[in-house]
Amino acid sequence: MDLLQTVVQDVPEAPLMSVRDAIRWAEFRLCQDGNAWIVDASVTPEGAIMAPEGTHCVRVLTLYLSDRVMAPGIDYEQLSPESVSIHRASGGDTFTARVAVKPTSNGNLPDSLRRQHFETLRHGATHRLLLLPQPWRNVEQAAYHERHFTAGINDAYRLSVYGQQQGARVQPRRFI
Repeated sequence: MDLLQTVVQDVPEAPLMSVRDAIRWAEFRLCQDGNAWIVDASVTPEGAIMAPEGTHCVRVLTLYLSDRVMAPGIDYEQLSPESVSIHRASGGDTFTARVAVKPTSNGNLPDSLRRQHFETLRHGATHRLLLLPQPWRNVEQAAYHERHFTAGINDAYRLSVYGQQQGARVQPRRFI
């Protein structure tokens, strides 16, 4: 079922435009606070991060000089979401970064991420709608959906920190 239809079933009195706005808000929060959308981006020697079209940078997760991982605070500092200050850069260096991004106001979250975080987005949009000062306002239900939304954001952040969104495998310890 489509995310829009699911949220409409949760809050049937809400107009479609409000539902779409709430879904977009939930997508922004998921990407901003949960690092749900991670991409590889090139970085200019001056430190400008070249985010893909339709996205804004949120934060740099890892910065690479060729294939070497650079240390934050020692090799570079992130001055703003869109730029880093590289401390030791020479003329021929090539930099890349793993960057958490969020969609622009006219950009869209990829369908694969929408499917992966379907329930989190649903709870976030429903939470947002149920707090609006409208006849359908229900603070108790909004608190229920907020708990699930926050848990989904925390799960997305945990997955981004531990690298599990990339299909990492853990080798079980041998039992002796």
